[in-house]
Amino acid sequence: MADRTTLIEKLNTVLSWELAGIIQNLNHAMMVTGRERLTFADFFSDNSKENRSHAEAVGNRIAALGGVPTVEPARIKQAASLDAMLEAALELEEAAMAAWLEALDAAEGAHLQTKLWIEEMVAEEQEHIDELMKITGRISFAGLQLPGASTKAG
Repeated sequence: MADRTTLIEKLNTVLSWELAGIIQNLNHAMMVTGRERLTFADFFSDNSKENRSHAEAVGNRIAALGGVPTVEPARIKQAASLDAMLEAALELEEAAMAAWLEALDAAEGAHLQTKLWIEEMVAEEQEHIDELMKITGRISFAGLQLPGASTKAG
């Protein structure tokens, strides 16, 4: 039962990050201004909806395992500029990924079906991180500096 208890705790950490994503992305959708609003209001709104879907799935998984889903979101970052919003979104996704990976480790010996489900979620989260890395200009192309490309790569 200890393995399942640890898994539930780790999934509740994931849930807290997904809840934070709902709020943070919704706030950014409301706050983005200027020409960027035409594109990024929908971007943040869609991300908020996806976080809600993930939160619901994780919460249902926790309940199915006999746990009580948390109602406490993780750290939420507000921002007033698009660049700061995108950086905050990337930080949130990276923190959520770390929580997903811890849950994956906990699922290893606790519940095979949950482990397989988490693997799918990790792949999806990685796609979000990859996209935000591109949007924030943190992707480098093997040392090639393209005209107009950011030098933020790391």
